[in-house]
Amino acid sequence: MHLVLRTAAAAIGTLAASLAFAQAYPAKPIKMILPIPAGSVTDVVGRGLAQWVNQAWGQPVVAENRAGANGTLGMEECARSAGDGYTVCMTDGNIMTINPFAYSRLPYDPLGFVPIAHLADLEVAVAVNAALPVNNMRELVDYVRTRPGQVTWGSTGAGSTPHMYIEWFQAKTGVQFNHIPYKGPAQLQQAMAAGEVDIANMSPASIAPYAKSGKVRFIGVAAGQRRSTYITGLPTFSEQGFDIDFRNWLALVAPKGTPNDIARRWNAEANKAIADKAWTEKVMISQALTPTGGSPEDLVAILEAKRKLGAELARIAKLKYD
Repeated sequence: MHLVLRTAAAAIGTLAASLAFAQAYPAKPIKMILPIPAGSVTDVVGRGLAQWVNQAWGQPVVAENRAGANGTLGMEECARSAGDGYTVCMTDGNIMTINPFAYSRLPYDPLGFVPIAHLADLEVAVAVNAALPVNNMRELVDYVRTRPGQVTWGSTGAGSTPHMYIEWFQAKTGVQFNHIPYKGPAQLQQAMAAGEVDIANMSPASIAPYAKSGKVRFIGVAAGQRRSTYITGLPTFSEQGFDIDFRNWLALVAPKGTPNDIARRWNAEANKAIADKAWTEKVMISQALTPTGGSPEDLVAILEAKRKLGAELARIAKLKYD
């Protein structure tokens, strides 16, 4: 009996301490790790959410970019951080579902983080240099088929979402592009604007200014089962006979050990931001993102479902990093 009472008392004490911690949280600034370059879509959303939480909770959320090695540097820092509720981490589909099959020694476990929320899905548009004589994806494949290795397709680096599309199209159609990797989205945008590459695929929001100026032309988009809400009238890949819908997605996680009630509080606040029309218009819709939201369990389900596709894309691209 005494043992049972002591056990019950200990459990009550632990619960009381947890509740007291949650009520006092946050008592100091929170760090948000962004494992991608400044100015990217993930960076914009992360900083937008940090500002929202800062205003809601009255404590600074300091966003810090830790870019490099396809996001592995930032996620390694996230994994090594204390699970005390004072570190949260932005991440994306590439980092969580392709890197595990591309790196022989990944310094983090994608399933080892505390899930918080699935934030958004990205639209992915293919644009070509205005001088390239193609108007849709089928014409592009036919054009490249007679010029193997001559047509350049720029990406934001080996293992990035744009790179995955290049490899997928090559594997499924038998054509050969000349892959030109750049350090990040900003460099790829500049290359497209300058006519250094013939093709690029990335967020339509990133390329739209060059399309309006007549330097590039959109020829297809991956936006799920619907057409793009950002580019009116642009046919999807599936409408053009290409069965690929690998869109990157954004999520928020925390280091292992982060208290569940703290993760739930972050989840609730993220969903409040996503439900706010003015915030989503400014932070997400303007970036050609589809707001999602949902529970931590929803994020786990998405991660598990996408791992199979990540493994296939890594295999097709023959990604092998030490």
